Amino acid sequence: MQKWLDKEKELRGKGIADKQIEETVAFLRQKGIDTVWDVQAAYDSSLFGLKDRCSFGSHGLCCRNCNLGPCRLGGEDFPLHTKLAAPNLKRSSCGKTADNMVAGMFLQTVLRGTSSHIGHAIHVAKLFVKAAEGSDNFPIKDEAKLHAVADGLGIDTNGKQTLDIAKEVGRKAMEDLVGPGEGPMSFALALAPKNIDKLAKANLIPHKGATETIVQGIHSTAQGMMSSTYHLIMSCLKFGVIDVLALYIATQLQDILLGVPTPKESKIGMDVLEKEKVNILVHGHVPVLSEMVINYANKLEDKAKAAGAKGINVVGTCCTGTEVLVRLGIPMAGSTIMQELVVGTGVVDAVCVDVQCVYPSLSAITRGLHTRLITTMPELRMDNDTYIEFTPDNADKAATQIVEEAIAAYKERKADRVFLPKAKGHKLLGGFSTEALIEVLKKLNPEEPLKPLVDLIIDGSIQGVAVIAGCLSSKIQTDMSFVTIAKELLKNNILVLATGCAATGCARHGLLNGEAMDLVGDSLRGVLETLGKAAGLNGSMPPILHFGSCVDNSRCAVLASAIADYLDTSIDKLPLVASAAEHVVEKAAAIYMGVISLGITTHIGVTPKLGGSPYVINMLTRELEKTTGSTLIIEIDPMESAKAMINHIQKKRKELGI
Repeated sequence: MQKWLDKEKELRGKGIADKQIEETVAFLRQKGIDTVWDVQAAYDSSLFGLKDRCSFGSHGLCCRNCNLGPCRLGGEDFPLHTKLAAPNLKRSSCGKTADNMVAGMFLQTVLRGTSSHIGHAIHVAKLFVKAAEGSDNFPIKDEAKLHAVADGLGIDTNGKQTLDIAKEVGRKAMEDLVGPGEGPMSFALALAPKNIDKLAKANLIPHKGATETIVQGIHSTAQGMMSSTYHLIMSCLKFGVIDVLALYIATQLQDILLGVPTPKESKIGMDVLEKEKVNILVHGHVPVLSEMVINYANKLEDKAKAAGAKGINVVGTCCTGTEVLVRLGIPMAGSTIMQELVVGTGVVDAVCVDVQCVYPSLSAITRGLHTRLITTMPELRMDNDTYIEFTPDNADKAATQIVEEAIAAYKERKADRVFLPKAKGHKLLGGFSTEALIEVLKKLNPEEPLKPLVDLIIDGSIQGVAVIAGCLSSKIQTDMSFVTIAKELLKNNILVLATGCAATGCARHGLLNGEAMDLVGDSLRGVLETLGKAAGLNGSMPPILHFGSCVDNSRCAVLASAIADYLDTSIDKLPLVASAAEHVVEKAAAIYMGVISLGITTHIGVTPKLGGSPYVINMLTRELEKTTGSTLIIEIDPMESAKAMINHIQKKRKELGI
């Protein structure tokens, strides 16, 4: 494992690749504001690694769950000074081995990730139930999607009114998430391909009432509970499947409420902020709030002009920003890892957050600025916040108040404390979805829209499909693992779908617009040009197809399931691969375990806290294939990561005889 940590240090030693980030970090340092890159630099600031991040924690060999501890166990490849600090023990106070400890900590990580996505899905489902009762704030925007979802759930829609159908869909969603109800989750059966033998044999098809299952999972990680390393890792698979289903439920309901995304041109970069306007940054993961804010920002333009501004400019970051980009074309100021920088410019008048991925450091940064830090949900309160609770019943009032707070803050903005980097951002094309892609393919074959895609894979024009997803990290060279991997995949004629911060990271390096087509292999370039013409675009499809937020990873699962059904096979047999190359948050672990459970081999490129157990690493990287037909690839070097992913695609092609 030490070689992985050494490779990380080598990569981050290359410096910051994004010029906007580089300029803004330098500005904030002058103002005495530390960012995520400064914190990482502090760990790298000593000789002999004496200030490096904790080796025990990095290897998963530190447990502080009960008050017999904290307990730490030594590792074979620890630096000498750390070995000297470790007692000569093979077990914790309660008797956990290194394998038990690593697996148990990993399960806790997966559980926190899964509970985050279930929490998001419950927020959306409760709002959806209100919408189904009839709501001026939240009308059903996409009736075609409602009928498609209802059909997938086995709901008879003949002769029924829209709201009555929505009530049944909402009821099934709530049953799946919180119960009551018995049997498999309804949305699980709708998403899963016909061939689910591996999932069924491994007992990985979850039942209704996912929240109760989460409680059981948390219980199993308490002191004196589950200590079978094998079963702890198998539980990670189970909760990974539940995580993917929570994503699926949230995405399906959001599509019904807000509309299925379609391709839209937009921009990304801090230069989307406008000094002459009131700037509102929407941040988090729940798009129903941000769409209301955008709606009321438009309504209150005159009020902003009366305050001396030229108007109101709403921009996004994180997954909320992505959601409003793919549906409304709202520009993005940056990726999640840039939130300190965007707010630190002093140009943002209000940052409106809902849940997840919001850095606590925003409290300290906004304390020294005019910027309002507006929290909206009880799960996420912050120091120095202005709390405006957002519920289905008060959505219009809350959105109005948020915009008014931003206008009031604009009046307090200090002209001598604003900064925008000189480097410019990039254009991008976002808003792809399974439905949008199918509509394009229908132009080529109305009767069997998947046939052109499958034929292109079979004849080798498209060698396979890769999904790049998840966070961006300061522990390596930020952005560049995804950028490097994507370029290599494209050069080798592998179709790349991107979600979340992986998509925005690539977009900030120009990979989500037609200008990057020279990076693409000849046969894939021809495919993208053909699809671009079929879609009515002014040119080719972009090299990377932006498939939405991290929640929208389920769109990729839907596409994989559809292809598997078309070929009458299982997902693990297909030339598919995924990468969470710069994974950070717990949700990323839940997602990649869920994706592996579905049969898609997945790569990670930042050292996981698993190195203290060769058994666990072997189970994840080798033995899981017997259960799921897929494994985890751990590789830090971006070029080697790309090679491993390409090799996996070629292996699957060979097994299929194509």
